[in-house]
Amino acid sequence: MQLEFSIPTKTVRSVSEITNLLKKLIDQQPEFQNVWVQGEVSNYSRSGAGHVYFTLKEDSHQISVAIFRNAANLLKFLPKNGEEVIVQGQLSLYSARGQYQIVGQNVEPVGIGALQRAFEELKQRLADEGLFANIYKKPLPRYPRKIGVVTSATGAAFQDICEQLRKRYPLAEVLLHPTLVQGDGAAQGIAAALYLMNQRDDIDVLIVGRGGGSIEDLWAFNEERVARAIFDSKIPIVSAIGHETDFTIADWVADHRSPTPSAAVEHIVPDQDELFAQLDGTDTWLRTTIQNRLNGDQTRLQELETRLAPAHRKDAIYQLYQRVDTLDLACRSGVGRKLADNENRLHALAQHLNALSPLATLKRGYSITRKADGEVLTDAGQVSIGDKIEVQLSRGHLVCHIEESLDEEHQRSSRQSAKKQSAKKPKADSHSSDNR
Repeated sequence: MQLEFSIPTKTVRSVSEITNLLKKLIDQQPEFQNVWVQGEVSNYSRSGAGHVYFTLKEDSHQISVAIFRNAANLLKFLPKNGEEVIVQGQLSLYSARGQYQIVGQNVEPVGIGALQRAFEELKQRLADEGLFANIYKKPLPRYPRKIGVVTSATGAAFQDICEQLRKRYPLAEVLLHPTLVQGDGAAQGIAAALYLMNQRDDIDVLIVGRGGGSIEDLWAFNEERVARAIFDSKIPIVSAIGHETDFTIADWVADHRSPTPSAAVEHIVPDQDELFAQLDGTDTWLRTTIQNRLNGDQTRLQELETRLAPAHRKDAIYQLYQRVDTLDLACRSGVGRKLADNENRLHALAQHLNALSPLATLKRGYSITRKADGEVLTDAGQVSIGDKIEVQLSRGHLVCHIEESLDEEHQRSSRQSAKKQSAKKPKADSHSSDNR
């Protein structure tokens, strides 16, 4: 009998193949897409690019955590070595080292002490950026017409606000934007509600808040995204979170802080009872002032009537008539002289202006000669033989053509020759003329 042995096939795989196979298996598991893992922080570091790396330890077990810059910038706080935290993220495989890790999206501290430290770190960072500075605080309107409220629709805070408004200032209209104010998604909901309210143009002031609770209950109002939404609001915001002594980050950023929702209404609107009392006081003051003025004027009129007898009144009126007539004559005389002086001056100026007028010069026998293009001729060299020129006289125009151009020296010689010819002619004999 012959025995047969089967030799298994030898398959050699590369490191990358094994790594990629494991990564694919991990990435395909739905339960690994969003995990929450608690442990102690060790080997914490932050790269120059802003990425955060640390290890979560539990007894003898550990897992690496990588939180990249975009997510790290949104963390409530940055963990420290030795702290107990909960990391939320996706389980993955880091191929370069062949080790699995959590790509973190959020880190939450474990315990009230850790929450307080997260609060203090965010508060200091936002303060350094100037989000709490008084120069950015917007004033509250004195008589708001519409008040926006961002809070839970089922909580007592909104009911308290409405009740207080009915008592103090029923003229104001209330617009609620309901949102979660506690638990997962509360911070995102509050920030989104503030953004949507700011898209309206009829909201005069915003109240954002809720009733009281523990530090965990109020933590949404310590989130950075809520703080920045409040700071970016163009509408004045009043924080109204139901706690008397402790401040949230929202309280520091808001334009005004009230310890409770009811107190927020007291800060925003006036008390109608006080307004009515002020109106009554103003009405009384006006009536008293007007009556006192009327009484004083009446008394003064009575004194004047008693002081002036009827004859004296007529005499005073006649004297006023005469004074008015005298002033009228004086005015008429002064105005007449002023008009005559101005008329003479105007006539003299007109005569002087007429003497300087080019038209007066033309009347004395002079003329103005222009070329066809309107250029005034002052030199014989400006024209050529055959050119057409226009001569302006005192009355009418002449159109001429140039037949000969004589320069000034030739004209002077011609004038001298003419004078000499005139001198050579014999003078007429007066006696011979008589004999004729």
